Amino acid sequence: MAQTIDVVEMFKQAALEVDNRKLPKLTRDTVIATLGMDSVAVMELVSYFEEKLAVRIPDDDLGRIRTIGDLRDTIARLLPPGTQVAA
Repeated sequence: MAQTIDVVEMFKQAALEVDNRKLPKLTRDTVIATLGMDSVAVMELVSYFEEKLAVRIPDDDLGRIRTIGDLRDTIARLLPPGTQVAA
């Protein structure tokens, strides 16, 4: 059975774990830079996704991620075929 990954929900969990932030109003259009996280927190967030999903997000892709939707699209490309990614 295919696994579905909800990037918005996962981002909320990651923000809580790595930066102790509650972000209840996230959407796929949320611009990550507007969340007030410093670069260290953002890198920890990326590591969280990489660890939980067993993927490696290339640095080139990181530079293009502006919104949670961008993060979702990047993750969707890196995951095995058949994995469902919600956003």
